[in-house]
Amino acid sequence: MSSNSIYRSLRRYKPEKRLAQLKRRDRAALPYLDPLKPASPKLLLDTTVYIDELQGRFPRQAEVALRASELWHSTVTEAELAAIAGLLDPTHQGTPQVIKQVALSIEKRPSYRILNPDEEIWREAGILAGLLARLQHYGKSEQRRVLNDALIFLSAAKFGCVVLTRNVADFDFLMQIAPFGKAVFYEEQ
Repeated sequence: MSSNSIYRSLRRYKPEKRLAQLKRRDRAALPYLDPLKPASPKLLLDTTVYIDELQGRFPRQAEVALRASELWHSTVTEAELAAIAGLLDPTHQGTPQVIKQVALSIEKRPSYRILNPDEEIWREAGILAGLLARLQHYGKSEQRRVLNDALIFLSAAKFGCVVLTRNVADFDFLMQIAPFGKAVFYEEQ
């Protein structure tokens, strides 16, 4: 890619024009899952979906919407799930079982339905993460978290998917800055 590609991305998001902190939108203004109709023909699952499913907190009515959609996965969510293996206390008796559940969740993903962010997505996710960090006064850990969310969000947009997530805060802000991307929300059970 040419060195001008970062300037194309900067023109797309216009960070120099964004000076005010973003406000969270009211729940009524956001798209939430409706169990009576499909959310999208193609859903990219955020890490919250896997965690809630593993912990038995994923809402049962939302499973209807999942069955009506084509499910896609991301290498970013795989990395976030894999991080659990390093974060958990290896001396805790429940750790091996949790790692086994996480591994099974990752291994059952069909390889032909896994999205991997490309160079353009990484670059634009970096811009979005930096922009959100500046506007929302995020610290380093929040900036890293929102970088992963931006990678998932932009991958979904590029490949015609809608992100399914419980993470209203970050994905609402991402949709405000990049309205070409879409997310649909659910509330844990």
